[in-house]
Amino acid sequence: MNPDATGGVSADRIQTADKPATRAKVIRYRTPVSRRNRSITPLCRTDIMYAAVQVIGAGGENTLHSHTQLDGLWFVLRGRARFYGNENVLHGELGERDAILLPRGVSYRFESVGEEPLELLQVEAITKGASDEIKFHEPKKRGSEEFDIFSLEGEVLNKPATGQPTG
Repeated sequence: MNPDATGGVSADRIQTADKPATRAKVIRYRTPVSRRNRSITPLCRTDIMYAAVQVIGAGGENTLHSHTQLDGLWFVLRGRARFYGNENVLHGELGERDAILLPRGVSYRFESVGEEPLELLQVEAITKGASDEIKFHEPKKRGSEEFDIFSLEGEVLNKPATGQPTG
């Protein structure tokens, strides 16, 4: 899969762009309709920064992990989230317009709390030229690798070569 098509997102890695952006870019995001309990819409990326919106269905969660090279900011656009660290220690419960900073090396996982889907703005910074790897600190949770990646136009980008959606 072409990393530019998916914004450099895969189950175990986030890649930044090879070339820095040289122009201002207006981004118009609309919440996509996903067939899965998790979706990611890459918004933009440069050689040192990545931004996306993740939508997590009611009760959805991800796996406890840390990043080797990414410093992350997670901002709740809609819904509620709980972020946990090692040994299930609560980093914090966030509502709309709350955020959490997660520096590289800090273990975390999050879950959607309540009936409303969770919509998170994810902004990640990386040292120029570094390559981030995700380190999982528990067995991967069911569905943690299954997510839709959408373009800003709402097109599903992570389709197999046959053109059929994954799933």
